[in-house]
Amino acid sequence: MRKFNLIVILIVLVLILTSCGYKDIDTNEKIVSPDNNIPPISGQWKIDRYKRGSSKGLSDEEANKMIDKRALFHEKAVVIGDDIYLSPSYKLKNVNSLDYLLYQYKVNPDFLGISSKKIQVISMSSEEQFYYEFIRETDDEMIVNIDGVFFYLTKISDDLDDKEMNNYIEKIAGKARVLSTKEDEILRSGIILGLRYYQEGESENEEDEYKYRTIWICSKNKTIDKIYETENLFVPRKSGFWKVGVDRISIEENIKDIIYAYPANKKSDEMGYEEISYEDNYNTQKQINYVGNNYMIVEITEGQNRAKSTLQVLPIDNIKNANPIKISDIAGESGKNAFYEGTTRYFSTDPKFQNKYIDLKPTEESFGIVRRNGHWVMKGRINLNEENEKSYVDFNIKAITPKELVNYDELAISWNAVKMRVPQATDVYTSPNEDIAVILTHSSLMVYTLENGELSQEPIKKIKLNNGEKVVMNEWATGKYIYTWEEEFLKNMVSIIDE
Repeated sequence: MRKFNLIVILIVLVLILTSCGYKDIDTNEKIVSPDNNIPPISGQWKIDRYKRGSSKGLSDEEANKMIDKRALFHEKAVVIGDDIYLSPSYKLKNVNSLDYLLYQYKVNPDFLGISSKKIQVISMSSEEQFYYEFIRETDDEMIVNIDGVFFYLTKISDDLDDKEMNNYIEKIAGKARVLSTKEDEILRSGIILGLRYYQEGESENEEDEYKYRTIWICSKNKTIDKIYETENLFVPRKSGFWKVGVDRISIEENIKDIIYAYPANKKSDEMGYEEISYEDNYNTQKQINYVGNNYMIVEITEGQNRAKSTLQVLPIDNIKNANPIKISDIAGESGKNAFYEGTTRYFSTDPKFQNKYIDLKPTEESFGIVRRNGHWVMKGRINLNEENEKSYVDFNIKAITPKELVNYDELAISWNAVKMRVPQATDVYTSPNEDIAVILTHSSLMVYTLENGELSQEPIKKIKLNNGEKVVMNEWATGKYIYTWEEEFLKNMVSIIDE
C-alpha cells in the first residue's frame, strides 16, 4: 500500500508541476524539430511481438511476459510495461536505415521487416538519464530494443488524458517501478573512471609515454564488492560503449602517436584510427586529457625538442578525419569572447609578455578543460615559439563549461568539506544519487559514503594510484543501468583491483 500511494502521489505531482523539456543536440544526421514542442511520440500503444537481436539479454520467457503490455506516452510521463518514466524528453533524427541498424545493432533492415531507406529514431531520456531509442518507419508502428530484444509496438489510440494515465498507473502500481526517482535509484550508483599515468621507457632507446586504464566502481546499498579495471579507455556513450586510446608507431628515428576511437563491438582494424603523415620528419606525441560523450580533448606535442604543444577538441564519431572544434562551435559567441578576453587578461598582467603580446595569435581551436576543486573548468593555450623557454602558456577562460563537453558536473558536498575530511584530496566526484563520493589524492583513490550531505568518517574502499595518475573521463550510471554497464565492462579483459 505504501508503494501504491507513493507512485500515485509522484505521478499526480509530476502531472501538475512538471513540464517536458526538449534539448538541442549535436548530430551529423538531419534533426527534426517537433512543432510547438509536441512530443514526437504520444498516445496508447501495445507490444504485440518481439524478435531477438542477440543471444544475450532478455530470455524468451522474459520477452514473452512483455507481449500485450501497454506503452503509454504522455507529455509528463511514459509507461512501458511495468516501468514508469517521469518528465520524459526526446531527441528526434532522420537516419539511413541500413547504416543505423548495422552500426547500432548489427542487423539489416530486412531482419526487422523495414523497407524504407530512411527511418526516424527517437531517443527518450528522463531526468538526464538515457533510456531507449524508438525506431519509427510509419506513424502507427515502432520498434524498440530492450536488453537485446526488438519489441514491436502498434498504436491503438491517439488519445491519452491525465485521467486515463493515472488510472493505468493505479492498475499496475503494485508491481510498477518508478525508474526516474531517487526512491528507486538512491542505493544503486556506478562510476566509470578513465585514468592516465606516465610510464617511463624500459630502456634508453624507448621513449616515455602515457598509459591509460579504466576502472568500474559499483555501489549497492552504499557497499562495494569489487573494483574492476581494464586497459585503455572504455567509454560509455549514448550510442553504446566505445574503445578509445593512443597507439605509438616508430618511423625511422621518429615516433608518431595515433588516436583511435571505435565502437566496442567492432574490430579495431575496421575503423577508428586517425590519419597521420609519414612525411613529417619529427616526433608527434599525443596524450588524451579528457573524453566525454561526443568529444575528446587531446594535447599534441611536436618537434624534436617538443617545441610546440597544442590543445585540440576532436569529435569522437569521426576521429579518422577529425578537424579540431572551435570554441565558438560548442560555447557560442560568448565562449569565443571569453577565450580572447582570457588571452588579453593573461598577457596584459604579466610584464614579461607585454612587449611581445602584439605578435601572439591565439587560435579558437586551442582550448580544453582541466579539473579544479572538483569541477571541470575551461582553459586556453597559446604557443610562444621561443627557444630555451617554455613553449606555451595556459590561461583561464571565464565561461561555463558547456554541456556538449561535460554532461554532469555537480557536487553534493562543497570542496571545503572534502578538504576538511581529506586534507590531501586533489579531486572529488559525487554520484547523482548523492550516496557515494570518490575522492582522489596523489597516491590513492577512496570511496566514501554520503549521508545528509556529509562524508563518512572513513572510506569504504581504497585503492592505490600510479604516480601522477589523473582522471580523464568520469561517467555515472544509476538505477538498473549499473547492471548493464557492469555486464558490458566485464566483456573486456578485466582484473580485480586489490586494496
